[in-house]
Amino acid sequence: MKRYQLRERFRDLKKDPSGLLAYFALRRLIKEDGVNFRPGDGFVIATVPPDFRPLSYKKACHVLLNVDGDEWGLHREAVRLATSTKRKKTIDHEPSIFELRGLRVLLATHINEVPKEVRFVAKRILSLSPPLAEDVHATRRILGLPTLSKEQVSVLIGKPESTVLAGVMKSEWSAGDEQALLDLKHSDEEGPSLFDLPGFEEQKVWARGLVKDIALWREGKLSWRDIGQSALVSGPPGVGKTYLASALSTALGFRLVQTTVGVWQTQGYLNDMLAAMRRSFDEAKASGGAVLFIDEFDSIGSRPSRPTGRPNETYWQIVINEFLSLMNAPGEGVIVIGATNFPEWIDPAILRAGRIEKHFKLGLPDATTRAEILHYHAGGALPFESLTELADDLEGKSAAALEGLVRSGRRLARNEERELQLSDLRAVMPERKSYAPEEQFRLGVHEARHALIALTLNCARSATIEIRDTFDVSPGSYMRGRTSYDLFEYNLPTETVLLNRIAMSLAGMAAEAVVFGDRSLGSGGLVGSDVEHATAIARRLVGSYGLGETPFFFATPEELDDERMLPTLEAEAMKILRAQYARVLGILSREKDQLIALASEAVAHGKVMIERDAGLVSESARAVD
Repeated sequence: MKRYQLRERFRDLKKDPSGLLAYFALRRLIKEDGVNFRPGDGFVIATVPPDFRPLSYKKACHVLLNVDGDEWGLHREAVRLATSTKRKKTIDHEPSIFELRGLRVLLATHINEVPKEVRFVAKRILSLSPPLAEDVHATRRILGLPTLSKEQVSVLIGKPESTVLAGVMKSEWSAGDEQALLDLKHSDEEGPSLFDLPGFEEQKVWARGLVKDIALWREGKLSWRDIGQSALVSGPPGVGKTYLASALSTALGFRLVQTTVGVWQTQGYLNDMLAAMRRSFDEAKASGGAVLFIDEFDSIGSRPSRPTGRPNETYWQIVINEFLSLMNAPGEGVIVIGATNFPEWIDPAILRAGRIEKHFKLGLPDATTRAEILHYHAGGALPFESLTELADDLEGKSAAALEGLVRSGRRLARNEERELQLSDLRAVMPERKSYAPEEQFRLGVHEARHALIALTLNCARSATIEIRDTFDVSPGSYMRGRTSYDLFEYNLPTETVLLNRIAMSLAGMAAEAVVFGDRSLGSGGLVGSDVEHATAIARRLVGSYGLGETPFFFATPEELDDERMLPTLEAEAMKILRAQYARVLGILSREKDQLIALASEAVAHGKVMIERDAGLVSESARAVD
């Protein structure tokens, strides 16, 4: 390469410190090992150092080989990545034994990424060394930064690319920076370890297995491909999805890399979104061990079961294909944790084995776990027994809300310059109001109908009714009654089973009509409400499962949530809902006395359970302590 051409290319490379470090490593390879990259002289496979990105070395190769990385033409085939960062159908493709024309340098993070037949054909297989002290000095000199001392440079040698770059790019070092760099890998681990937290029992079992496997991987005794590398965490807002990822990274001694699909989408055009997606994975790969936490996992979209060719579908097809490729090989030392409130919206291809190994469904903590969470965040300063009463009045609160409550209590104690006391937590408890007696009885009727219909229609073995006499006035925390079931499981639900579930959902509204002659809004208004659940089943019956009057498939169950069906199908779904509502009205009218008795007992005791006896609803309800 002529000197003026080198200067031109260096002008761009000077903006990229990682590219400079890679350039010096490649120059050393040429000088010390006598490697040449002349066209027509075969090709070289070079594996980059662990925890470094191949893309930086690709940019450096473009300078050394005098090829334009942005030029359309055969030059671009000279330098390729074993696992490409691009999925567009261009000549910048991954190599195979059938497509090696023009190849001079093939870069890989691990030799196993390269097909065996391609390895056989290669002129040489080399391992690139991590940056040396002389590379660090040269890079800072080109960047116009002061020279580092021998002690300062020694802190960078042998570290992951992200740590080396942090040291190289820091303009002025001060006292203590050496130790700060050594602590960088722990900077995201200030929170608690997963093993120290209350709850998360299922996740702890998985994490303990990961700890053992990662230890073997670091010792070179286990391939990263043999380690379960990803999981999906789902549940309503506030159940601790982000907290779980952070605590997992601490337990594993990994860095936490956080992002959201929404952040990727805000980058602008398709290419910008794809680039942002790749950067997140690259950052995790360069960390030497990372938990890549991706929130809003469902927003990555899904591919239609029947493509129509619309531009929007093509956009998401490209996005999902790229995401699938990244999930196939997230990188050595990278564990991907996806978080979502709506797991059913995720494209099935993303959830298959090999991409997502585990699916953890998180729910709101029960009373005992709530007390444990309060006790944990109080630092053991308050007796566990004293917190159980408070926990009982915090039903429906997430782990994050409970942590916030303790934090508010500590603030009260600090303001008075004393230690945390139980009275501080009581002072910051959410305001509660009492139900009027008639409201409590209505709640009892509403929930008693669920229990009676569930057992009458053989949907459940038993049902437990809970009625509270007070409710939390915080937004979104209005607690009505609740009925939980020991449901019969059906691996292959029939039409009758589905119709019974519709009836079960509509029973609360019907019970209020039978007893009071007037219905409340307690059965509808929300996604997940009784009426919404019944409507969804009815629409799926006729529009997806083919169980309507005419067997017909209109769309998948997931697609029906966002589409309006044909008018004839919508009318048939309405007919099913009317029939099941009338059916439940008839049953409850005949059992009105039993319904009122069960509701009264639920209100009186707060919690009762009824069971089936030889296929019939038990004559008496059993109070539950």
